[in-house]
Amino acid sequence: MFANFLSSSSNALEHIQKNASDVSQKNIEQLKDFALAKINDDRKKFGLAPVFQSNNTAAQVQANELLRTQFISHLTVDGLKPYMLYSLYNGTGYVQQNLGQISYIDSKNLTNQNNKHNAKNNLTSSEFCTIAKKFYCAPIDPYKAIENLEYLMIYDDKKCCKDGHRNNTLNKFHTHVSIGIAFNKYYFAMVQNFENRYLESDYQIQKDDDNIKLEAKIMEQNKINFQINHVSFFLDDHPTKIVYEKNKNKTNYELGDLKLIVSKPLPSYVKYLQQDEGSYEIIEAKKWDLDNNNIDLEIKIPDSLNVKDKVLTMVVYAKKADNKGDDNENNDEAALPIPLTSHTFFNY
Repeated sequence: MFANFLSSSSNALEHIQKNASDVSQKNIEQLKDFALAKINDDRKKFGLAPVFQSNNTAAQVQANELLRTQFISHLTVDGLKPYMLYSLYNGTGYVQQNLGQISYIDSKNLTNQNNKHNAKNNLTSSEFCTIAKKFYCAPIDPYKAIENLEYLMIYDDKKCCKDGHRNNTLNKFHTHVSIGIAFNKYYFAMVQNFENRYLESDYQIQKDDDNIKLEAKIMEQNKINFQINHVSFFLDDHPTKIVYEKNKNKTNYELGDLKLIVSKPLPSYVKYLQQDEGSYEIIEAKKWDLDNNNIDLEIKIPDSLNVKDKVLTMVVYAKKADNKGDDNENNDEAALPIPLTSHTFFNY
């Protein structure tokens, strides 16, 4: 049996919204509660605040698809990255994903070896256990599967994934996690979408041609004094099945190519310095109004940014205005920008 894991239009998604397992929704919710408890047990051991369970359904949608394909990948078969799927399902925070599976077939390793002509290697874990009569496959206990995957992600993650799962689970800025679980007798998949959720849920993003407006409010009950620092825009290829086939074996994922950084307007005699000239552009916002945790931004996307056949993702970054409530943080950590929200524009 193998344990594998990977770190960090509605019609097109209909086929992955159905859970192919016979497990009741009540049992799935109980398993999610168990998985959340394991996550928070580990966070507590490292002195971190617990995360709350998010009601965003993107993680469950992806888990259902993993059960159908029985091939672990951060991308959906339609080529959507986690933050794209999160946006499609009305996510309001910033998401970072962990994936894990329990399988009797190491499908990713077999694919890497290009053994496509071996019929056995084309079997899913479920098919292998039901067709190959000479092998006995013990039915998977979902609770033990959750325990095993959580342990591996925290305590045995360096060799596989350079501690990507561990660092994600133990990120002190995460506030929520949406969990997706799907399984049958011989295959188990779990998706953990960790979220930074610091904005009120009624925030608004409006797009009119090349003008983008963001109106939001930072939650007053959070213990961190955030100050909006900049907004970045990333470009990805338009998600397709070809994109999935090309990238499905990758053990991690990243935002697309950084193309634009938007910052607050400066006095006329001051200009922003650009370190990597040519790879991205720095511009000033048309409107940059920050008052008492209220955010009111307006951005004009320049004509020089070619978005044809691309997907545009906006990420809003903040910095801590002080070190309130975090005596152990060093100056380098305090200086790093923290992503508060992302939004993907599909029909730009």
